[in-house]
Amino acid sequence: MTNSSVAANDVKIYRRAALAFSLLVFLPFFLSMINLTFAQNWKVHFFPAAIILAVLIFGAAGGLVAGVTGSIYSAVLLGNPYLVAGNALFGLLTGIFYKKTNKIILSVLLAFVCELPWLIITDYYFVHLPLDFIAKLVVVLFLANVLWAAIISLFNKPLRKFLC
Repeated sequence: MTNSSVAANDVKIYRRAALAFSLLVFLPFFLSMINLTFAQNWKVHFFPAAIILAVLIFGAAGGLVAGVTGSIYSAVLLGNPYLVAGNALFGLLTGIFYKKTNKIILSVLLAFVCELPWLIITDYYFVHLPLDFIAKLVVVLFLANVLWAAIISLFNKPLRKFLC
């Protein structure tokens, strides 16, 4: 004879584990493959949305994992392994700042500012990208991060209710 409340709890635990795995691994990886090109071949990146969502649900550790998994595709495609560490740093710092401020947009902005030296140093000195390309990349990443932070901030309560 089985206890139905135990079975229901087991289903909830497995559902939460599947959701966690999806948010931390599949969603960032999948979203890293999507970039919308607009004026002057600039691209809107989608994986920051997954990193921010992972931070909201799982904290700094979740942001770190989502940052790593969201970077693997781009790092391999572009031959830039430093992307993985940079996005892991972005996810980790967003989580740390969110825990302290409880403000999504501010946390994303602070994490981006802290990650920026890593991005510039590695892209310029190790990957040998031109400074004008790095400057455009910084603008595009800044805009994408702010866009996703603002959208997620608007839907924070319903998202947390649905995902938690």
